[in-house]
Amino acid sequence: MANYITSSLEEGEHIVLNGRLHWVSICEYIFSSIFLFLLGIGFVVAGVMVPNPLFYIAAGVSVLVALIVYLVGRLIRTRTEFAVTTDRFIQKEGILNVKMTEIPLYKIETVNFYQSFWQRMLGTGCIEMVGSGGTSHQIHRIEHPMEVRKTIVSAINKQDSKLQVQET
Repeated sequence: MANYITSSLEEGEHIVLNGRLHWVSICEYIFSSIFLFLLGIGFVVAGVMVPNPLFYIAAGVSVLVALIVYLVGRLIRTRTEFAVTTDRFIQKEGILNVKMTEIPLYKIETVNFYQSFWQRMLGTGCIEMVGSGGTSHQIHRIEHPMEVRKTIVSAINKQDSKLQVQET
């Protein structure tokens, strides 16, 4: 994990927390895969009832597409990562096209936490960081959102303490 993130670290900076998306973030891929797999089984049953090789071909294609859809969902989940370092928040998204978002900790003014009843039951949620100037960055459907929020706030407080010591 964190190959891009690790390579972007500056001298003296280290990762405090590695985070990733919750499995809920790929639910639509999982459900689509299940539907396509069941459709493939339906084609096999239809092929048994009405002997026609096209039903078996359709079943094979349906199962193959189900596997591809599931793998795409897994890739998206594993290729979206974020980290809290001693100096900043870094998020990396993408497989072929990579997008990195970096926010220096001293620029973050507020860390908001959002979690619905169902998200609480599943252990997922949303974190929003509001920076100076009112800009915000949200990360949806992350694992252990309260732990991530606490880590970000703690890292900000340590950053502020460091800056105050340097000023005196």
